[in-house]
Amino acid sequence: MIRGTWSLTDPLVPVNIPATMLKVGEDKGVSRDDLLKNTGISAEVLDDPSARLTYQQLLFLAENLIRNYPDDSVGLDLGAAININQFGMLGYAILSCADLRSALQLGIKYHTLVDPAFTFEVMNLGDTSAVRLTSHIPFDHIYRMICDVFVAPFSTLARFLTGRYDAQPIEVHLNHPEPEYAARYREFFDCTVKFDQPRTEFIIDNTVLDFKLVMADKATAAMAESQCEEILARMGPKEGIIAKVRRILLSNPGHFPPVDDVASQLATSTRTLSRSLQDVGTSYQRILDEVRKEMAIEYLRSSNLPIEEIAALVGYSDPSNFRKAFRRWTQNAPSYYREGKS
Repeated sequence: MIRGTWSLTDPLVPVNIPATMLKVGEDKGVSRDDLLKNTGISAEVLDDPSARLTYQQLLFLAENLIRNYPDDSVGLDLGAAININQFGMLGYAILSCADLRSALQLGIKYHTLVDPAFTFEVMNLGDTSAVRLTSHIPFDHIYRMICDVFVAPFSTLARFLTGRYDAQPIEVHLNHPEPEYAARYREFFDCTVKFDQPRTEFIIDNTVLDFKLVMADKATAAMAESQCEEILARMGPKEGIIAKVRRILLSNPGHFPPVDDVASQLATSTRTLSRSLQDVGTSYQRILDEVRKEMAIEYLRSSNLPIEEIAALVGYSDPSNFRKAFRRWTQNAPSYYREGKS
């Protein structure tokens, strides 16, 4: 394994969220046996608050939940069932923060205590900020569920933490086509929800980030964060190999290094890098295509650059090859995004 990374077989996932996944499935009539089939998860493990599962087990559980669920909105139902208590010590630390901004910063710092396979960031856009999700799960159906799980509890948690109804986004962007259950997003957000976006994110007014938290307590926040730091230190400061590769690709947009250069930057061999990516179900080419897709959609949405220039910016000297690749990535022509689809 490449130094400083985690694998699907590392016991990193606390039982809180898997237990919630079971409850959501059972509430919809899915049997526990069907949900736990081939996962290697036992009832005894789920009853142990100190236990941790591997991400491979979590993926098997997610696969079973999606396959047996009566409709496609499982991610929204799961997101609605998640509350701050299920984040363990991190949730306790968040409850005690001074404001939403510091709560988000704490979440960014310690999110691996809850789920190591995604990252999020807060980008200042002037009067607004974007809270952006990047999931490192290379399976499209599970990725879509994770996007819904990410967006569904945001407003409910923000309102709970602040006691204010207006603690919600201006817009919600989702990095997938509009689903049949699109109307359900209005159960969570009193704002515009846009699909087929470059990334999954919330656009939020910066004044909302300064909303004070109802249970803010400086001493308690410091104590809880110290506990989070200790837990993270015991787990080890690991990062997913997909996240490492993405960071290298995004560090110099438009000039994407070949896989052997990326391996060199990670102080490993091309063969070891390829094997590590294969172990988590992906490849260098797939990650590169995802980065190019995100960049291309962003350029199409936010600029008037001609297709030829956008093709060059994402590494294609031939616009016709770019168009073919873009259709393969999104099942749409570039014009679909240029025409203001939302």
